[in-house]
Amino acid sequence: MFLRLMVINALGNRPPLGVVRDFVTSSDGNTLDLKLNGTTPFVDAARVMALYAGSGETGTVPRLRAIGREWKLEAAEVEGWAESFLYIQMLRLRSQYEQLQSGVPMDNRIEPDALNDLDRRILKEAFRQARKLQALMEKSFQF
Repeated sequence: MFLRLMVINALGNRPPLGVVRDFVTSSDGNTLDLKLNGTTPFVDAARVMALYAGSGETGTVPRLRAIGREWKLEAAEVEGWAESFLYIQMLRLRSQYEQLQSGVPMDNRIEPDALNDLDRRILKEAFRQARKLQALMEKSFQF
């Protein structure tokens, strides 16, 4: 029952990609929460799947890699998840550093339109990787 509730919770937070693969921004119309909608899907999935696999790893990336070994997943796929998680974390911290330097209150929100083309493309792919991880979780945990 506990695992079931964790899965439901983990799947309730989807990456902010729309039908046409553009970003789905907040109700204010122009920002994304990189923590809530970016890193949290990876963190939650890694927790649930590692718990199910009996892994004692802590930290999202070690958990993802342990899941890959335990479930015999393609190493490239697992590394894609890990790199996507790390990229979103880097983007989040870079944004917070820029906020600190500008003297504005720090948060986890970014304006995707303010990103350069490369960062936008990588962020979209990172969100696609989060979707793939959630799809595996949905397939693996059918209650």
